[in-house]
This record gives sequence, C-alpha cells and structure tokens, in this order.
Amino acid sequence: MPTNPAFRLLPAAAILLVLAAAAARPALAQTVPAGKYPTTDYPDDRRALALIGNVFDPALSLNDNYVGIGAEGRFYYGTAAELKAFEEYKLTFKSVTPTPGTELLRIFNGTTAIRTKQTDVVFGSPHGDLHTRVIRTETFVKQGGKWYYVAGQGTQVKTEAELAAWLAGAAGK
Repeated sequence: MPTNPAFRLLPAAAILLVLAAAAARPALAQTVPAGKYPTTDYPDDRRALALIGNVFDPALSLNDNYVGIGAEGRFYYGTAAELKAFEEYKLTFKSVTPTPGTELLRIFNGTTAIRTKQTDVVFGSPHGDLHTRVIRTETFVKQGGKWYYVAGQGTQVKTEAELAAWLAGAAGK
C-alpha cells in the first residue's frame, strides 16, 4: 500500500517543531535548580576552593596529576602540557566571565569537590580575540589539608542557531 504523502512530511514537521521550541527558549545558560543541592556545607572548604580559579598553577595540581580536556576536544596530561599548547598556538587568557547562576560547587565527604559552571572566555591570539562560551567541570581532591585541582573539562556551548543546524544535519541523514 503506498504511503500517504502527508506522512512523508512528518519528519520535517517534527524538526521544525523542535527548532521552533528551541528558538522560543532563552539563551542556553542553564541555572542551578534552587534547593536541589547542598551549597552551604563545608564553608571553610568552599572559601578555599573559591580562591582556586581558572589558573594553570602546577602548585595547585597534585604532583602535576592533572588531566584537562579542552573545548577543542584535546586531552592534556598535566598542566605543563596544557600550557605548552597555549604557547604553541600563541594563545593567552584575556578574560573568563562566569554566567551568573550557573556555578555549582558540590563537596563530597570533605575530600572531593566538583565545580560546574558556564563561562564566557576570551583568548588573545595573533589573529585577534577568540570568543567562546564553555561549560566547565572541575574536580578537586583534598590531601594533607589542601585542595588540589586534578581534572577539568570545557565543553563548547552551541548557540540556538548552531544547535538547530546540528539537529537539522542529523535529521537529514
């Protein structure tokens, strides 16, 4: 039995519905749900962790036991490896601006902490400024009474238009 031509339009209509819903949503900043996670426990540790920002200081890494994953999708085994990539591409951090309401710091048993947040990052390069928005996950461990940075990952955030194009590309396969 031949397929009704109207049914052939269903996949395209579904994609348009998803795209319309995405366009109607505000920017992709996703704020932390109020009251869902403890955010006041371990107050002294929270203050100490607040002082560890987006810095590549080997003194903050446990025996340089740091693994980073950049927004470009590369692994960096140790802060020295990540700093070397910055030198190789002649990149510098110009600014890191957290998106209000997106930072969440969770502390587990007073010895492990995971911080997530969205930030707008500007890198300086020989070709001009590079702007990107990333969602960061940073992991810390506490040893000998001191917090150390052991893992970080930045995932590039897609704009609504980029997300729509990506979804349309997947639907076209």
